[in-house]
Amino acid sequence: MIVCCCEEVRAGDIHRFAALGCSGPNRTKVFSRCGMAPCQGRNCGLLVTEILAAENGITQDEVVSFRIRAPLKPVTLGELASLADKDLG
Repeated sequence: MIVCCCEEVRAGDIHRFAALGCSGPNRTKVFSRCGMAPCQGRNCGLLVTEILAAENGITQDEVVSFRIRAPLKPVTLGELASLADKDLG
């Protein structure tokens, strides 16, 4: 089963990362890029958290969430370019 469709990371990968010592989603980024696509883990974050919590014998509340980085909402290059045009005009 695919957990992170953006980076094509499978549930088995997350289970394996937990066995290697990953206790949170941000650590899975080091191994898989899971949560690094434009959605920044918004699509897969909950499932990654559930798997890591179960594998590590902790609650979901004890698993930290993905760190979201700017931009908080993905924008196209065209949208950025239109902002630059406004600043020049």
